[in-house]
Amino acid sequence: MLYIEISEGLMEEVTKVKTEKISIFLGALVIVLLAFLIIWQVGIFGVSQSRIEQDARESQKISSDWEVAQDANEDICALLFYNEDKDEYTYSVYLTRNGISFGYFFREGGSGYPYIEDGVQGIIYEDKGIALLSLNEDKVNKIVIDNNGTEETIMVDPLKPFAVVLPVNCGEITMYDSMGNIVSLYDTYKG
Repeated sequence: MLYIEISEGLMEEVTKVKTEKISIFLGALVIVLLAFLIIWQVGIFGVSQSRIEQDARESQKISSDWEVAQDANEDICALLFYNEDKDEYTYSVYLTRNGISFGYFFREGGSGYPYIEDGVQGIIYEDKGIALLSLNEDKVNKIVIDNNGTEETIMVDPLKPFAVVLPVNCGEITMYDSMGNIVSLYDTYKG
């Protein structure tokens, strides 16, 4: 039989190397965790598009039995919550941020626009887009966007409230009811 005798000095050296590696690993782990916490506090993590409705309901205390109409693009997400009788509503608008950020961030919400109830409210966000919100009392069924001769038509259910998001440079917006009459758009500019 062959016996290998390990000297006491060699054992101390192996233990010392293991301890140094564990210390380096733990130090690196603490640095990564601190960096993550700092980034989190800076606010580059927003709400994913799939969680916006849940976030709006929680933060604005919106009843789970209210219906929602929503639309989104890469810069803006608009939601319109309303009760069964369509006599109460709450809206929410989320925007992305310029620079490094992930997800959408709450910009505004509430029930402060009278034209959401009685007509169609357009809220223009300077470099993000336009949110069209309505309980659809005017029975809008078609939104036509004319961008230098190129027309795009968005069909809307005339019996339901709607939220539609358009790019800021979409062109002229014309809305029609089910009888073909033009419906007025009341807009508000938000910088």
